[in-house]
Amino acid sequence: MTHTPQTEEEFQAAMPISGTVETFFGDFELDHCFPTKDTAQRVYDLMDHQRAAQLYLWGIPLVGMTRWRIAYESTYPAFDDNVLVSVTKFNERRGILTANETTDYFFGFSDTRDAATVLVIPEGLMVGMIVDMWQQSPSDIGIFGPNDGRGGTHIIIGPNTPEAAVPEPADGQLVHRVATDRVFFVMRAIGDEDEVAELVSRIQLYNHGDEPGLTIIDGEDTFTAQYQPRGLAFWEMLHQGIQDEVVAERDRLFMYWLRTLGIEKGKPFEPTDRQTAILEDGARVGEVMAKTLVYNERLEGVLRQNNWRMILGGDWGDGIKNSQRMTNYDIFDPRARYCYEAVTTSPAMTIPTPGKAQAYLGKFEDEDGVRLHGGDRYEIRINGPVPAELFWSVVIYDADTRCIIDNRDGAAGGKATMGSRTPGLRTNPDGSYSMLLSPDPAPAGWEPNHVQTIPGRGWFPYFRSYGAAASFFDGSYTYPTVNKVADFADFDS
Repeated sequence: MTHTPQTEEEFQAAMPISGTVETFFGDFELDHCFPTKDTAQRVYDLMDHQRAAQLYLWGIPLVGMTRWRIAYESTYPAFDDNVLVSVTKFNERRGILTANETTDYFFGFSDTRDAATVLVIPEGLMVGMIVDMWQQSPSDIGIFGPNDGRGGTHIIIGPNTPEAAVPEPADGQLVHRVATDRVFFVMRAIGDEDEVAELVSRIQLYNHGDEPGLTIIDGEDTFTAQYQPRGLAFWEMLHQGIQDEVVAERDRLFMYWLRTLGIEKGKPFEPTDRQTAILEDGARVGEVMAKTLVYNERLEGVLRQNNWRMILGGDWGDGIKNSQRMTNYDIFDPRARYCYEAVTTSPAMTIPTPGKAQAYLGKFEDEDGVRLHGGDRYEIRINGPVPAELFWSVVIYDADTRCIIDNRDGAAGGKATMGSRTPGLRTNPDGSYSMLLSPDPAPAGWEPNHVQTIPGRGWFPYFRSYGAAASFFDGSYTYPTVNKVADFADFDS
């Protein structure tokens, strides 16, 4: 391609010496080429505001993980590094971004500053992952991990782990390097109550040099908000996360932007009145940007059949990958989008292999392109059999919090899920499944298939397949439809 140089006349015509510069953000005045004093102040406000909004998107993953850790520390006196919280009840899940109800969770953090972390996973039906504080993942664990459920030892090394505090790996042990000092673990045990208890009892999580073992505390059906806070509280949490963690080389320019807004590593967060106003408004604009990224998809190749979105991208477009790294760039919009609506990544989640994958689909409108409202009635029709070797589910989330819909006051007393593990699940004569959603109680006999919604609030479904077969990805399995209905007359018992 031959480039034609810009002429002097073209250069001069593009910007006046004195006069008005018309832009998308308004008019700016120049006097003999110099910005006027009023223009200069407006430009500085614009620069700082734009930076604040983009920094909101940039900081979403770190803020989410930092809030999660602080929430557990403040809620459970016994919580510490290498302690897992058992999450099995509705209220324990309610503050977690797009958590599901179909498996027992175990969550915990570890710190690699003084010594490598050692995680011993037993053989058995466990699904999980290792994640750093920016939600980058070096590995799955359990049946979708490198040992295919046969168990094994994972050694995790952080950026400041002393070499003398790293064990010499034995044959078959896996070594992972993470980009942050702290590391987060997600573990899902699959089975009945006794099977889960036996499997979890054989986990070990400790720092090298300490006594091998594990402490598990009960979540006590206690709500802890783990989604990103709003307003100035977002920036306070981001400041905390930055103080607690290393600065990645790729983030040094963003650290300069933060410095101009009153957030700097090694210094207290004491913003001026001007900085506070910009940060608060920047958080509002940034969150509207995040909502737009989630609910108004523009990434090429992510939308699939019936406008279901492949939540984690896979091989079909610019979705988030577990490393957050592409050939020539590190992702930005996909990371902000995913970490605003959900939490944690892993290789099996983001680069799925049929039969060894966790597949996630989301949908934010009905088949007529209308948003999903809690005051209306809907049927989600799911074709059977669903290609899931382990199990499948559809979980309903609140569009504002991105957490499990809080319908505890409804007739079902807190139920957001229908799936293959739902007791009493009804199947249609043709082998399909009808999931019913409405603000009123379920039709008689359809309670297992019903989720009660909340008038005045939006909702959206996640369709999950654990152990998803090839047909889930290649288009041969037809994804569900979501249709608004006037009533449930067709579903009389």
